[in-house]
This record gives sequence, structure tokens and C-alpha cells, in this order.
Amino acid sequence: MDEENSVIVPVLTENLTVMSFVVPKDFADRVELYAWKLIDAFETHPAGSGMDPNNKMIQALSFLIQTSLEGYMDLCLENDDIIPPEISDL
Repeated sequence: MDEENSVIVPVLTENLTVMSFVVPKDFADRVELYAWKLIDAFETHPAGSGMDPNNKMIQALSFLIQTSLEGYMDLCLENDDIIPPEISDL
């Protein structure tokens, strides 16, 4: 199989699911830029040989979104008095 033109499809088990979000384009661009920086840092790190070359961006985006949201949710669970933002502020 030609690796350059191959596509890897993740196998979804009962522990995995797919989530989709609608976000402003500027936000998506910022997240993707940071993901590229993460990929670059991973490739130059001695332990960085484990990323699958066919889905590096998806792996980086998944890592960023999971760790960011987990941190935010952990913060919210520690403080039950968090007031949600005004929708107009988003």
C-alpha cells in the first residue's frame, strides 16, 4: 500500500466516540496552528517517533482538545460557584 495516499480510519470501540463542534474559523485556525507546533516539537523530540504519519494532525488535535477540556472541567468541578459566561461574550 502507498503510505502517502493511505488513510487510517480509527476503530471505534465502546470506549471511543466521535464528537463534532461548530467553532469560529479564527479559533479553529489558532488550535490548528498550535497542533502543528505540537507535531513539530514531537518530531524533534527523541521520543517522537511513535506518531502515525497518516494522522498526526488528528492525534495532535485530539490531545489538545481532551487535555484542555479535562482541565477546564476539573476546574469547574472544584468550584461549584462558577457562573457561565454570557452568550454575547462568546
